[in-house]
Amino acid sequence: MPVQALRTSVAAAALIGLPIAAQAAGMPQFDVKAFPSQIFWLVVCFAVLYFLMAKLVLPRIGKTIESREHKIQADLDAAQKANDAARATGAEQDKALAEARGQASGLIREASEAAAAQSSAKLHEVGERLAGDIAAAERRIGEQRTQTLAGLASMSTDIATAVLGKLGGSSDPAQVARAVDEAAKAGKP
Repeated sequence: MPVQALRTSVAAAALIGLPIAAQAAGMPQFDVKAFPSQIFWLVVCFAVLYFLMAKLVLPRIGKTIESREHKIQADLDAAQKANDAARATGAEQDKALAEARGQASGLIREASEAAAAQSSAKLHEVGERLAGDIAAAERRIGEQRTQTLAGLASMSTDIATAVLGKLGGSSDPAQVARAVDEAAKAGKP
């Protein structure tokens, strides 16, 4: 062993109270004479570490775990409230949408009924106007027919008078008009 290492081990043995002979015999941990001091320091170290853990470290760890549990529970509660609020809002929106659809359906029905009524009124108005136009046209046709027939009777009388005048010489226009009227009446159904 070098001299420096020997001095260090002798100094260390003197500090802990071991004889130098025990140091040289082997490992001091296995020296039976050192057991009581080792047990003493083991108990002291254990007590100090236990006290530090019990009074300082473990309460802080417990508080941290507890605060985390409270925060997690608060977050879960907030999430549940938000979920319930979202569902309630969704239900309200569905209800409002159903009401809007019902109102829209009613408005569409009313608009279609109004359009049908307006269309029916316009159709009735056009029908009445056409019926009036047809009646006026029939009156005009009747008047023209009457005028035409009167004109035909007059022309027939003139033609018959002219033909009789050429064939027979003289004819009575009143007598010819009566004969034409009788012939026209006999030809009517």
